[in-house]
Amino acid sequence: MTRIETACFGLIASAFLLAGMLLLQVSSMPNTAEASLVISRNNFTLLTAKTRSNEESLFVINNSTDRLLIYKLDLARKRIELSGSADLADLFQRGGGGGDDDGGGRRR
Repeated sequence: MTRIETACFGLIASAFLLAGMLLLQVSSMPNTAEASLVISRNNFTLLTAKTRSNEESLFVINNSTDRLLIYKLDLARKRIELSGSADLADLFQRGGGGGDDDGGGRRR
């Protein structure tokens, strides 16, 4: 066995070791979503949640039309911007998990 083959086998073994460690780490992470504030009145549900490290968003659910509106709060500029919207009935029918794929059920 040459030095290059030995190095390749070492790299493959370390890749499997790192993948196993990553899998153990990810499986121990909690898979929960936490809302900071939830208000539900009449046909609307409003909740705020941290969406990034320094960003909060307002989620508005219109229960009569099954529509979700997502607003990004820009506290520095004292603005609120529509970040995205989705038809919840369509998302649940498709089984959309809202991942980072291209569409993600977002419509503007």
